[in-house]
Amino acid sequence: MEGQVSTGYVLCRPPGHHAERSEGAGFCIFNNVAVAAAAAREVYGLKRICIVDYDVHHGNGTQHIFEGDEHILFISLHQDSNYPLHSGAVTEQGTGQGEGFTINCPLPPGSGTGAYKAAFERVVLPALEAFRPELVLVSSGFDASYADPLGAQILSSQDFRWMATQLKAIADRHCGGKVLAVHEGGYSEVYTPFCCLAVVEALAGTSSGIIDPFLHEVSNWGYQRLQNHQDAAISAAERPVALLKNKMQA
Repeated sequence: MEGQVSTGYVLCRPPGHHAERSEGAGFCIFNNVAVAAAAAREVYGLKRICIVDYDVHHGNGTQHIFEGDEHILFISLHQDSNYPLHSGAVTEQGTGQGEGFTINCPLPPGSGTGAYKAAFERVVLPALEAFRPELVLVSSGFDASYADPLGAQILSSQDFRWMATQLKAIADRHCGGKVLAVHEGGYSEVYTPFCCLAVVEALAGTSSGIIDPFLHEVSNWGYQRLQNHQDAAISAAERPVALLKNKMQA
């Protein structure tokens, strides 16, 4: 916020997005990204902060903390019916003044490149363009990777790189490139490092030269293309975006 850097990646443990206002949950003690958003509001007076959460699990704590706040746009892409159970439905769209500023896109198990790209292009990016954020925060979990033991999605490091690149482009257009990514889940000790590195490289606009040795395998798996049942889930998540657009035009 003081202009010393434009982007940052917080490599922290434990993760935070399941932590509620007064208690921890799901490996999380303090909700790190929520603390960052609250500080940006209170210290710097920002009025439009977005939090994009692509961890495989729904960011229930972050949603509950800000679901009544029209200054915080929370968008979650997550595996449908994973942890927490009965959390992160499309119908959860915020409450009171914050109605329309919570967008959930639960994706079916087995979703890969095609589903996540479509969700970004049809839900995440249009919502961010309508909201015009002054700061982009990212709950950066890598448990949607194909190798993770706690999820059933099939993303590669390149998919995470692509998502980070899109978020950086949004930030470049609306808030001087201000992106802060905060590490969340990711439990494959073999593959998470390659996914995290891809995001850091995308945000930094550089390349380390390190090659993902698993990329050829996972990127060529079957069912990486958008499937009909995935398309239907994304279509349902497009409707809350229309509500947000109406709120921003009011």
